[in-house]
Amino acid sequence: MSCVRRQMPEPVLLICLAVLVGGVGGVGAVIFRVMINAAGAGLGFIVHGALRLPPAGRLIEPVLGLMAVGVITTYFAREVRGHGVPQILEAVALHGGRIRKRVGFWGIVAPAITIGAGGSVGREGPIALIGAAFGSTLGQLMKLADRYTMLLVGAGAAAGIGATFNAPIAGALFGMEVVLGSYAMGTLVPCMVASVVGVTVFNAILGNHLALPLPNLAFRSPFSIVVMAVVGILAGLCAVVYTRGLTWAEDLFNRHRLQFWHKALIGGLVVGAIGLGLPQVLGVGYGPMELVGLGKIAGMMVLLLLVAKFVATITTIGAGGSGGVFAPSLYLGLMLGTTVGTAAHGLFPGSLADARSFGVAGMGAVFAAAAQAPLTAAVIVLEMTGAYHLTLGVAMASAIAYFLYGSLQRDTMYTVRLSRRGIRILRGSEVRPLETMSVRTAMRPVTVRLTGANSLLEAQEAMGKLHADAILIEDPDGTYQGMLEAPTVLSAPSQGSLRDPISSVALNRVPALRADDSLDDAMRCFALYDTEILPVTNEGKLVGVLSRGGVMQSYQAHTTLSLETRQKVALLRQSDLEPGALRVLMVGGQSEAVGVAIKDLKIPQHLVIVAIERGTQVVIAKGDTTIEADDRLMVYANPPDEVDDFARYLTGR
Repeated sequence: MSCVRRQMPEPVLLICLAVLVGGVGGVGAVIFRVMINAAGAGLGFIVHGALRLPPAGRLIEPVLGLMAVGVITTYFAREVRGHGVPQILEAVALHGGRIRKRVGFWGIVAPAITIGAGGSVGREGPIALIGAAFGSTLGQLMKLADRYTMLLVGAGAAAGIGATFNAPIAGALFGMEVVLGSYAMGTLVPCMVASVVGVTVFNAILGNHLALPLPNLAFRSPFSIVVMAVVGILAGLCAVVYTRGLTWAEDLFNRHRLQFWHKALIGGLVVGAIGLGLPQVLGVGYGPMELVGLGKIAGMMVLLLLVAKFVATITTIGAGGSGGVFAPSLYLGLMLGTTVGTAAHGLFPGSLADARSFGVAGMGAVFAAAAQAPLTAAVIVLEMTGAYHLTLGVAMASAIAYFLYGSLQRDTMYTVRLSRRGIRILRGSEVRPLETMSVRTAMRPVTVRLTGANSLLEAQEAMGKLHADAILIEDPDGTYQGMLEAPTVLSAPSQGSLRDPISSVALNRVPALRADDSLDDAMRCFALYDTEILPVTNEGKLVGVLSRGGVMQSYQAHTTLSLETRQKVALLRQSDLEPGALRVLMVGGQSEAVGVAIKDLKIPQHLVIVAIERGTQVVIAKGDTTIEADDRLMVYANPPDEVDDFARYLTGR
């Protein structure tokens, strides 16, 4: 592989690997569908064949499925618990795109069982995880730089999404907008190539069909766009409820520290009971969605399906099921939009577009809001349905829902679970470490105190002494008054005017921060007011000053152990395992770890290398840091017994 890399330019190599990742993503999507059918048939045989239960015995199919998934996620691969995409985002943001190889296998099995058993989840999250896991494995095998491995992870996710929805453009946008958080051309090309290849392979095997074929829908009047805006508002609120419902359900099941079989029994019975009355909510739900789109399900039944699907989905995820939350958001959006469209037709008969048109817009709007991905949402709905005449309405509803959700909630349905574990991600590799750091960590004392009675000349001299373009002004009692900026001083027309008091000129009333405010809020103020310093006050009294440079220095100091290390330790400390331990381990001269980069070490899953003492120096523990003989490694492990095996590995015994 290394010879190939030396001979082939990296951009060309990356495209070739994107083709390979796309092909595997397409095949993986096919295999996943086959496994879903196999799991459903197997559970059906157990319930109705081996156990000879009546049709009402379907009540226990979700129980059996969730129990099987609980075994997998408890003993074999915890990463496949949940809905797939958060695991991808965590790998991109914190681990340089590295996903454990076994995730590719269990990432197919666990969701296939969940969906085959009737669990109310989608296919897209697991399929995205399958493609991403292969891209990660490929990048690790070829020892690519982290940035290229992350691109392959995004390309793999794009291939999976594109294949499962027969939506090549939307698949590429998903990889860029949701996974990588970048629209750069270097990101677009591999994601687009992988998505197109994935869709091509999938269609070659199973045929080229729209994921959700609908009749030819179009607007009848410009007034329809107003109703689309209403759909967007309601979809934004629906997305907030959906995201919070997912976390609420998980909290509910975890509150009493139930064993996985207890969760499976309770959650499975709830989902099974719903399925006995409304089987349309079980599984992915594309069949019932198509019936609604064709007008074969209408009226109050649509609203009932909306509520039932919501309860079934949050219960499936909360009880430990494995599957996507993308498709359920589309389901909820279709039912919501169709309900709004039906009500609007009752109020304004004959003057609006078909009620199903508003359902299509609702599909895009709920996902756009919940995932904070308006471009992906609009395009994927149009590619899924072929309803391109509804582009205006879908775009309008998606944009409004996106904005409303962002105003009410910061975390998306993909990042909220990570945020609750201390991993705060905006999108892709954008992490919000400044949100957890206070202004107090970066502010400095006010070394020069000037009041309105001091002259402009004194202010000019103070600016020169501090090498600053602005200086803070206070009252004699220390109350903050405003900021005096260099242009104001320099605009004095003559030397005489510099002897005028500062109170003779207008001060910039930049709002003050408090010491407990976050540096994330401070950076927003720096950008909003275009200034280099901000005052820090306590009950109106000036207690410090914050500069852009100070924020950056504080950020660097707080990430000396590397952001990845800090987030990993925080994650382990907040896990449901026993308390962790911090130990110092010596690297023996004969250890096989000598000369190996940290990213290539055999590090247990629940152990983190915090820092390295090398002689009199402390070396930052990064992925490409090479271990040397006689290094002293400070490690954190939870559970603590994982330290012992790693210690023997380091000493070479």
